[in-house]
Parts: sequence; C-alpha cells; structure tokens
Amino acid sequence: MPRRKEIYKLCQKYDVLIIEDEPYWYLQYPSGTAINIANGKQKTAATTFNTQTDQKSSGFDFLDSLVPSYLSIDVDGRVIRLDTFSKTIAPGCRLGWVCCAHSCFFQTVILTIVSQVTAQPAIIERMLRITETSTQQPSGFVQSMVIELLRGPLGASDPGRGGRSDGSGWEVAGWVRWLEGLRGNYERRMNAMCHILHAGRHLVKAGRRRSLDLDVNDDEDEWAVVETTRMYDFVWPVGGMFVWVEVDYNSHPLFGHFGGPKLSQALWLFWTTKPYLVLATPGSIFAPTDEIRAESAWKFFRLCFAAIDESALEPVSRRFVEGFHAFWKIKNPKTVQGLLDSIEGPSTEQQSVISMMGYC
Repeated sequence: MPRRKEIYKLCQKYDVLIIEDEPYWYLQYPSGTAINIANGKQKTAATTFNTQTDQKSSGFDFLDSLVPSYLSIDVDGRVIRLDTFSKTIAPGCRLGWVCCAHSCFFQTVILTIVSQVTAQPAIIERMLRITETSTQQPSGFVQSMVIELLRGPLGASDPGRGGRSDGSGWEVAGWVRWLEGLRGNYERRMNAMCHILHAGRHLVKAGRRRSLDLDVNDDEDEWAVVETTRMYDFVWPVGGMFVWVEVDYNSHPLFGHFGGPKLSQALWLFWTTKPYLVLATPGSIFAPTDEIRAESAWKFFRLCFAAIDESALEPVSRRFVEGFHAFWKIKNPKTVQGLLDSIEGPSTEQQSVISMMGYC
C-alpha cells in the first residue's frame, strides 16, 4: 500500500490518469503469499484493506481481506478501474464494468446492482460516447442474463429466475458469497497443482563413485552419491488462474548441442506424445516484442489450474512433471532432432491425440 500511495502522488504531480485493470482482483490467494514468503520469494505480504484504519469497511469480511484498490486512495477522480464478469461468472459473457472514485459505469443494466452511484461526467460521458460509436454496448442477451442472475426477475410478468434457489437474485451479498466460494475453489486447485510441481522440480540421480584415495581397500573404494538437477522453478501464484514455470534449459545434457530455444520447442512437442498428452502454453506467445521473445520468453510456460476439472488436474500435473523428467534423461541428439523436425508438420499420431490431451 505505501508504494501505491507513492505512485499515486507521482501521478498527481504530473496529472496522470491511472487505469487499474483488475480482472483477477477477487481471486487472491493468501496461501500462495505465505508459501512465497517462507521460500524467500516474497519479502512481505500485501497490506489488506481492513488494516487501513483510515478506510471504512465494505461490510463484507471477504472484500476487506483483499489487497486494496487504487480507488481506496483516489481523492482526485484520476483512477479508472476495469472489472469483468468473464473471470468470475462465465468466460463467454464478455461483460464488464468501469469504476471511478464515487462512480461506476456498469455497462447498461449492470448499474442496477450498485447503490449510491454518482456520475463523473468528464470521464463517464466520454466512455458512453465511445461505446455508442464503436461496440454499441455488449450483447444485450448476456446483459439480461447477468442482471437477472444478480437481481432476479424484474417484475411479476418476468418468467426468469435469479441466482438463488427460490428464484430471487443474488444481490450484492450473494454475489460476494459466490466470489468467496469461487476463490476458495481456485485456491485449492492452485495448491494441488503447485505441490506436484514443487515436488518434481529436481531430477534425482543416485549412484556410486570410486574414491581417489589409493590407500583405501578395493572393497571400500565405492561410496553412495545422490545428484540433483533443477529442471525448472516457479513462484506460487498469489492471485489469478495461472502458474508461470521458468525452465532451466542449461541443466539439460543436450543444452550445448541445441541451445535453449530449440530445447524449448522440443520439450513442448515432447509433452504432446504418449504417455504424457499435455498441451502447455509457451511463454513466447505472450512476448510483447520480438526482442523479448528471442531473449527470454522461450524459458517460460504458462499453466492454467482454473479451467480444468479437479478430478483431472492432479493426473495432468503429474504427467507434466513426468514429461520433464523423461525429457531431461534424453542424451541422444537424434531424439530431440526428431521432435524438432516434426515442427514442419505434426505426425498423424500427434494430430489424432490432440483432442484427448490434458490442457495446462
């Protein structure tokens, strides 16, 4: 929070608007923060809203436990906050809202679930005009579905049903309970995946070595040794739906022969073969520039723990790790070259199993 206040003061000095895009704000994971601090990957926990004595409570413990928005310190109306229902109700709804200090622009009917709304004409009016001349508002059908879920039937003649079992709408209290339950569900999935990833980060090799001491008896000339090679690492997510895995390609026995970018391509293809059948998302897809793509994006893979059933999540995560271990045991360059050659055209077998893969 202190850093946010410093950034806000800087924006005040140079009259800069802050656009706070927070699609995953409701999906914050305290357990991830605690583990990162214990592992030395995070210095301190973020300050939660209810520890700010100068701020009023929202009336909901769950919302008070979240990291504060920039809106909580906005005194000039320079913060524009973007939220969405796509990450918390359904990805296909494509419906969101915009908030400013003391005002909200919930696209069309979404305004009805917010109380004490006062407009800021300078910002909201411009957004309305842009929307009218570009997208002409989101889907009216989707808006009707979401507002009925939250508010319930709009009258006695409305045949629809809201989100509650009795047909009434969730209202704000029900919406917050839904968010809290959703966060808990995703946090369990995150922990299930990350525990498996954490346990499998190292390739362990046990063996025996001969002593260099010439005075030692031949019968006593061997001693047990265990070698560990770190294949990848990651930071436990403190929010959102994804885990970012950073791969240590320089620890692969064929790194000197192929280099990191080619090994990254081969690994991605290796996961698509039996018995692994896992399709991970390469970090290069998210590189904002060609320079970043060439320099470092190939080191990463993004895994999604939210879009997979809990029953399938652990088996897929284990196959992902098993693929790492098997790939790191490859010492024949021809095996890796065969994978790289298939980039030009996936084999018939690879094409046939694509629909059966577990997606990370």
